[in-house]
Amino acid sequence: MTRRELLVGAAGAAGAAALARAVPGLAQTTAQRPPPSAPAAPLMLKGVSLSGEVNQYDDTLGVRSYLLGGERPTDVVILWLLWPYIQPTAPTPFTLAGSFAALSDPGGPGAGAIQALDNQIAQANKDGRRVGLTIYQAFPDWTHPSVGALDPSLDPDNGGAGYPGQEGVANSGRVPDNTGEDGPWAWLVAWCCARWANTGGVATPGAGLDGVAVGNPAGAHLDWLAPMNEPNLTWWPQRSDAYPDGTIVSFTAELMRTAAAVAARYRNGSPQGPALLLPNTADVVDDGDSHGTPWHEFTIGLLDQLDGWQPQTPVGWAQHNYADVKYGPVSDDSEPAHGRWRAQETIALLDDAGWHDPAVWLTEGGYQFSVRRGTAPGAWVVNPTATADRASHDVYAEQVARLSDNWAAMSRLPVRLWTQYIVNDEDVYFQSGLRRAEPAAAGGFQVSDAPYPAYRLWPRLGA
Repeated sequence: MTRRELLVGAAGAAGAAALARAVPGLAQTTAQRPPPSAPAAPLMLKGVSLSGEVNQYDDTLGVRSYLLGGERPTDVVILWLLWPYIQPTAPTPFTLAGSFAALSDPGGPGAGAIQALDNQIAQANKDGRRVGLTIYQAFPDWTHPSVGALDPSLDPDNGGAGYPGQEGVANSGRVPDNTGEDGPWAWLVAWCCARWANTGGVATPGAGLDGVAVGNPAGAHLDWLAPMNEPNLTWWPQRSDAYPDGTIVSFTAELMRTAAAVAARYRNGSPQGPALLLPNTADVVDDGDSHGTPWHEFTIGLLDQLDGWQPQTPVGWAQHNYADVKYGPVSDDSEPAHGRWRAQETIALLDDAGWHDPAVWLTEGGYQFSVRRGTAPGAWVVNPTATADRASHDVYAEQVARLSDNWAAMSRLPVRLWTQYIVNDEDVYFQSGLRRAEPAAAGGFQVSDAPYPAYRLWPRLGA
């Protein structure tokens, strides 16, 4: 299959016909099924973002049954993909078709991780959950030939000094050189849209194999794809002469346009690919912070860069809400948006800019705990007295109160989705979960017998 056939075939009737030939009975199945839901929803959706070994959407640690139960079950499950892990080397040939073939290769380096994703997505589909996928903020070394492979000893994650402009971000956060529609990042977006297009549950060899344009072996499909994550915080460099305006803002705008152009080829046909959630802004970066780009400045600049843009595929404006949950509306009168929730201010900025849907999708968030070093080397545990409010002395009670307050406030705004980041915490630095997972004596993990009070709150929240 040529590159042109891959692009055109997945976009319209030719794509459906090609897949129907490869999978008998598909034409009837896709004709009978309703199209996936549009991004907007009249009720604020309730989501959980599941990252890491202890947050698999299955029954191993009870995550699946927990999310399906309670007075208000979770509507949306968001899973994660790590690009360097599934495609550590450049495709050969260095083309869209070559990238599709490499990523779908059942013997490839990422085949096991991709199959695990397929299975979790398919299970969530069967459970009637809507499903999103976030591409983690990491890029393979081969995607930035201008700087080549980066020295692991200089990685700040390993205690290294980093490179100019790195600002403490991991080596893997170095952005790719090519932002165009025929570059490696665009190929990955295209493959995700093709791999998890809605075939009505019909299994296929996988996009790019055996003449199949779209689909995967588990018949799994995504409702939304979030191909970038916290570009104003986790990508580097934040400033560069190589960017159109010298900042990460214009670079992000270029990638947003690219992602929408690529996704439209799969969204506007049958089988239908996922809608997009962009740009997944980090709300924790304020004016005066030593690294990253402040969320307010970033949002205004990005909307300016995108002025007049009308994407040809559904694009929801995505943001995170850790700062909103833990600290409430902006309290510093010297900060932009003083007195408003950050999400509330973003909605106002979208409306002022004429964005096609002035609403926010909160794709990740929750109450981020302060942590202290544990007894095991490299382990971190929650500091139970490190509250945001000095008058409070119990972070677990504060977590419940802050989650409840933010949910109630966001439900009164044009917020399409409210997402809790993870169910189970591990002993890593970043913790915002609802209970703790610990190493089991026999290997693997077990969940704590004493979950946080928020664990009991979540199934009732929004009921």
